[in-house]
Amino acid sequence: MGMDVERFAESQLILIWGSNAIASNLHFWSRAQEAKRRGAKLVAIDPYRSATAAKCHEHVALMPGTDAALAYGMMHVLIRDGLVDRDYVDRHAVGYEALAARAAEWAPARVAATCGIPAAQVEALARDYGRTRPAAIRLNYGMQRVAGGGNAVRAVACLPALVGAWRDPAGGALLSSSGTYPVATKALERPDLIQARRGRSTCPRSGTH
Repeated sequence: MGMDVERFAESQLILIWGSNAIASNLHFWSRAQEAKRRGAKLVAIDPYRSATAAKCHEHVALMPGTDAALAYGMMHVLIRDGLVDRDYVDRHAVGYEALAARAAEWAPARVAATCGIPAAQVEALARDYGRTRPAAIRLNYGMQRVAGGGNAVRAVACLPALVGAWRDPAGGALLSSSGTYPVATKALERPDLIQARRGRSTCPRSGTH
């Protein structure tokens, strides 16, 4: 999955989830800072108060390994408060009813107890996300380094579909920007240097020791 990293500069809300972008993704961070100068709100979701979190408007310091619980709590509020883009969901998503049933189990109070953050913060984060356009999520690999990390990413990835964030070029989510600027490897190769040469063998010649 992935929105264009350049488009983050046009977002009005950016959730930086499990990523210390200052240390690991300066290209994205420069776009996030541009969005911030334009009035966007930046929220860091990370157990650790990283350099990135310190420079965001808000830091959601959840317990390690509880990212999926927070995502389900946000879904709970989005569905309860009528902030789901049903037209987008009906046209472009599958499994909404099953997801809604799962999210119904994660009221803000349960999320707060699981994640170690205030229930009011869960409510406010979900409402901000559901009411702000364009809204974008920058994921990274931090949340995957615990049991159930893959499913946590899957849960977070449901959020843009629920609110129709993919309607906006500056909305949606991005996990990896590694393919944004592909390298033309052919330009780095010199096959002419090895055309007339035999490759080196590691096998000893017969009869030698």
